[in-house]
Amino acid sequence: MLKKILLLGTILFFSFILHAQEKGVQFMDNTPWENVIQKAKEQNKWIFVDCYTSWCGPCKMLATDVFTRDDVGLFLNDKFVNVKYDVEKDPGLDFAKKYRNQITAFPTMLMITPDEKVMQRIVGYYPAEEILQAIQYGIEGKTLQSLEKEYNAGNREIKFIKTYLDFLGKSGEDKKWEQITREYLDYIPLDSLLNKDIWDVVGIHIKDPTSKEFQFVLHNLNKFHAKKFNRYELEWQLSLNIYYQLRDIISTGFKTENKDTLHTLLEKTNELETILRNPVNRFPEYLAYARITNCYLNQDFKQLWNLLKHLDAHGLIDNMNWKAQWIEALIDHSNSKSEIKQYADFLYQSQKAEEKKSDWVVENHYKTIAKGYAKLKNKKKAEGLIQIGQTLEKRNRELLKNFGL
Repeated sequence: MLKKILLLGTILFFSFILHAQEKGVQFMDNTPWENVIQKAKEQNKWIFVDCYTSWCGPCKMLATDVFTRDDVGLFLNDKFVNVKYDVEKDPGLDFAKKYRNQITAFPTMLMITPDEKVMQRIVGYYPAEEILQAIQYGIEGKTLQSLEKEYNAGNREIKFIKTYLDFLGKSGEDKKWEQITREYLDYIPLDSLLNKDIWDVVGIHIKDPTSKEFQFVLHNLNKFHAKKFNRYELEWQLSLNIYYQLRDIISTGFKTENKDTLHTLLEKTNELETILRNPVNRFPEYLAYARITNCYLNQDFKQLWNLLKHLDAHGLIDNMNWKAQWIEALIDHSNSKSEIKQYADFLYQSQKAEEKKSDWVVENHYKTIAKGYAKLKNKKKAEGLIQIGQTLEKRNRELLKNFGL
């Protein structure tokens, strides 16, 4: 009886081990490519390749969250010969060289036939369900190549466009993705944006404040709201893209003295000022930035200072980095001791206010404040400000270190 129990226990133990080994995807690990090809030919299967690196976070997430799943393992083990390569080490390095045009980011997953033709590519981390769907599409012949052929033949149905854009995104074809989105936006009537299905596909790509699509949304917010769109989200998208445009203008303006470039930036700022007069969330704050930028680009420093004081007093200027650079420009272009002291003291008060309201890393603009006092020939004050800035930098480094950053 004891022997039977031991025998049964042994059988159950090995059954458990075998079952555990079958869970998840069974990968050939960094196996020479010719051996993988041979196995694929013998089993008459396609090859699924996981291309990863040791430092790639999303690669590790795939390995732990997706490839260990039972449903993913059952599907891939049945349909494919599976192999994974660290593409920075042999033999993965040789594989990466062979398919260098396909492996442009990590992770990259490839579906390859035994005659070494790439049928599908997935770039990046996605939930298991989306990866399985993309793989199934490849098996069914719905590949990026077939979708491109169908698009070139004139298919513009929204369901197809959505699928095509999804494939382009998962394949890492970012430029093509932008191109197809732009072409589709040019193809559809503007009022089609009120269709939720169409908006869900192309709405996020409406970024240029001067574009006809952006202007349509801006001037038809009530119509979108009536169609059950979330008005807050729409206004947030509009204001965010205005901010990006304004940020680029301001940062470029700080870096250049080229007259043609400055003229172009001024024209863009004037365009944004007109748009920002519309009653949209956060537009008043960005209008303040645009008006100060206009003064800066025109080198109207008197008006810049008046606007900066007034708008800051009303809480409309919360970007300390921009504020510091505008103050630095005022200091550089003034020879009046009283003015320079006003500028330096204004920035000092702003700096202290930022430190008071934040327990986290705070921007350090003590060098700019010290620059003002150095110009006033107050060497002792300037040196003291530099030391305060160094203490703040030390504190910032310690905070980052404590958080492992």
